[in-house]
Amino acid sequence: MTTRRTFVLVCAMTISMLGGAAALAQIPGVGSLPSLDKSALLEQAKQLVAELTAMKQNPNLSAADKSKVDSLLPKANSLNTELAKPQVEPNRLTQLAGQLGDLQKQVGSLKGMIGK
Repeated sequence: MTTRRTFVLVCAMTISMLGGAAALAQIPGVGSLPSLDKSALLEQAKQLVAELTAMKQNPNLSAADKSKVDSLLPKANSLNTELAKPQVEPNRLTQLAGQLGDLQKQVGSLKGMIGK
């Protein structure tokens, strides 16, 4: 009899947990990936291109740092072009957001090195 009660209790707990997860999945913004704002990403990409362009014009930039800027600028321009397209698939938008984040980290690191 105790095995049966335990089984029923485990089943009831499982059903209640699954039901709660299903309810949360139906609420917008809860239990799902956050939606990406294409226009905000595009603005960030434009800002990144502007920062890289300004860094390239910096006369105090070392040859090694200039080489890094020269390698990052085409990536940032390409990202900008992709985000400027009228339609971007959601999965592609996620990839682009990841690429933008990576570039922002690299530029931030480079700016930190230049500032020292």
